Amino acid sequence: MAERTAPQRKSESRSKRKIGLSIALLLGAGGAIVGGAFATFTNSNNAGPQAITSGTVKLATGPKNDAATGATNIAAGDTIAREVDLNSTGATLADQKITLAFSASPSSLMDTDGTNGLQVSVQACSAPWTRTVVGSPPPAFTYVCGGATTVVLINGAASASVSSLETTPGTLTPLNSLATGGQDYLVWTITLPAGAPGDLGLHAACSGAAGGTAATENLEGCASTLTYTFQATQRNAIAQ
Repeated sequence: MAERTAPQRKSESRSKRKIGLSIALLLGAGGAIVGGAFATFTNSNNAGPQAITSGTVKLATGPKNDAATGATNIAAGDTIAREVDLNSTGATLADQKITLAFSASPSSLMDTDGTNGLQVSVQACSAPWTRTVVGSPPPAFTYVCGGATTVVLINGAASASVSSLETTPGTLTPLNSLATGGQDYLVWTITLPAGAPGDLGLHAACSGAAGGTAATENLEGCASTLTYTFQATQRNAIAQ
């Protein structure tokens, strides 16, 4: 190997000093970063405690619920009155609305035909209704209000078809149960319209096209079992 000259040795010495200085600077910078992480000033404080509770929406039937009492061999024009009371006892939140929906199992033209099938209307009494069983065979219920009566509207109308309420729930107004601890004494009247068609000589029992005539539809021999579903929706949101 050739011997390095004096200028070469000086150049190598300067390069080594530069490398050593660069490493020292990097180590110093790293030490400053690490040292700075442990030198941050902090301060903390607490506020509260802030207690927050959520309210409850409650809707129940009662004290009377005659909905489970059916009717047999009804004819066009017949009415079926049953008391089904509503209350919001125990609720801590008022309601924006209360709706009614129907479902049927088994189902038939009686509940699916919006024109010729079953219709429903509602009356409220300011006091509990007095029920009397009349006729033979029972049950045939009649109700007398000992206070003031009010028509409860279904989607703003005095009555609605069961069929429409199977599709879309109807809003009931006015109701005391919208307020916390409210009570409503309600009689629900189900009616098979007087114009409901039926002629076994023209059409088979419980068959045909909904909304038809005696030539195209027959509501004789039908069977529907209805379930009432009431749903309460909380009041509108507010700032607290």
